Order: sequence, then C-alpha cells, then structure tokens
Amino acid sequence: MQPIFKNDSEVQQYIDAHAGPEQGERLRRMSERPVIIGGCGRSGTTLLLSVLSCHPNLTCVPYETMGLCPDAFHGIEYNPNPDLDMPFETWKVFEYLLKDEAPQNGMRWCEKTPRNVLYFRQILDYFGDGVRLIHIVRDGRDVVTSRHPHAEHRFWVPPARWIQDVGAGCEMDGHPQVFTLRYEDLLYEYESVLRQICDFIGEDFHPNFLQYPQTAQVRESGAWNEPGRKISTRSIGRWKRAGYIETAQKLLDDPKAVELLRHYGYEVDA
Repeated sequence: MQPIFKNDSEVQQYIDAHAGPEQGERLRRMSERPVIIGGCGRSGTTLLLSVLSCHPNLTCVPYETMGLCPDAFHGIEYNPNPDLDMPFETWKVFEYLLKDEAPQNGMRWCEKTPRNVLYFRQILDYFGDGVRLIHIVRDGRDVVTSRHPHAEHRFWVPPARWIQDVGAGCEMDGHPQVFTLRYEDLLYEYESVLRQICDFIGEDFHPNFLQYPQTAQVRESGAWNEPGRKISTRSIGRWKRAGYIETAQKLLDDPKAVELLRHYGYEVDA
C-alpha cells in the first residue's frame, strides 16, 4: 500500500497495524485534501466545525485531537511557549476515522483544535498543496470575557493568549491555502461566508448548511454549555456589558492587541 505520509513512519505504522488495505487506501485518499481549523479558543472554532459537518463530503472529528499542535497545551491549559518542532501525532485523527461511529461517506476529513493556528506553517509543509487551513478570528474583547464550561468561575482566555494565537494566524494572511474569516461575519452573513468557504476548499455549497443544526454531524461539544442551536448573534459585544469592561480593557492596554483588532476591522477608540 502506498504510504500516506512519506516522512512520517509512525503514522504509517499505525495505519498498517489498525487498518486493512481497503481502509488504509480510504485514509490515504481522505488525507490528500484535509480541512484544518485553527484560531484562539472561544473564537468560534467549534461552531465552524459543527457547521462544516453539515457537508456530506466532510468527515469532521467531533473532538480536539491535539494531534497537529502536540505541545500547545498542558492538560486543558494552554502552553504559552510551545515547541513548534515537535512531531505531529496524526494517528490521533485516524484513530477516530477508523471507529465504527465515524461517518463512512466523507471524501476528506476536517479537524479542529484551536491552537492548530500556531502550527499552520508546519501543517502546510506536512500535508502539501492539498490541505486547506481556516483561521477564525473573533473580537478579542469578547474572547477574553468568555467563560468555558470546564471553568465557569473564570474567564478562559487571557489577553496574552489571544495576542499570541491571533498574531500567529495574522502571519499567514494572504497565503493561498489559508482562509481567514471573522466569527461575527459567520453569524451575520452566514450563507455568504459558507459559500466563500466552499469555494476555498473546493466543494459545492450544500443545502444542508441552510438547515443547521439539524443536518450537522457534530452537534455537541465540551466547549458548549448546550447542544448546537440556530445561528444567533446574541454573544457579539458581550464585553460592553457591566462586569466585563474592566477585563476587556486589560486587552486594550496592550498595543499589539489594538493593532490586531484594527487589522481585522474591529473598531477601537483612539
């Protein structure tokens, strides 16, 4: 069987050990044009994955494998100084694809771990011309005032992480294999943005998108307090509410944060 990744013997050994020839060939084909999502945590990466899972050609991994950002976390906490040269653990993606419950009709796979964004350059080198990367950006003031179901007693993303993650994605702006979108645009201009994404990844726009979340393969996530629901803009601008402004101001105190906010079209007072 033809190797999936010529320079990754560990992945090939995993496939040889866990998949028969037919399964192995299927994984090889699915891995020729993967779709990989990254962005700062609490920026809509989970929503984007869930929405894309409406497309029948995409098999979306319903959890964060961390296989393409192997040193980006310490447990569930982020690592501020990850080793970007650590070998990928791509077998973690295939571990899901080989499960009985994984959809079998997909022609390519899609994986989302927020801090993939730090490894975009390495991912491009690893997968080559067929991979498509999507960077989703959200107003940092809403990000740093967002709480995670795993830690509802505190804000989840510190300003330094938003700056680091969004800054890494910003460095890839303009690359032909990287598509950048704003979380707010996905919510306000849903169909238009999905059509742009489909053009970017080389898939036809599917009517399933217009019936989200009923047609989504991925409807639940540990990043959500409740199952997927209809697209809503109610979370936009939360940072302006009482109890949040002081935390948002901590982000604005950093000139780099202000620069990134303006770069992505967010209004910041002079």
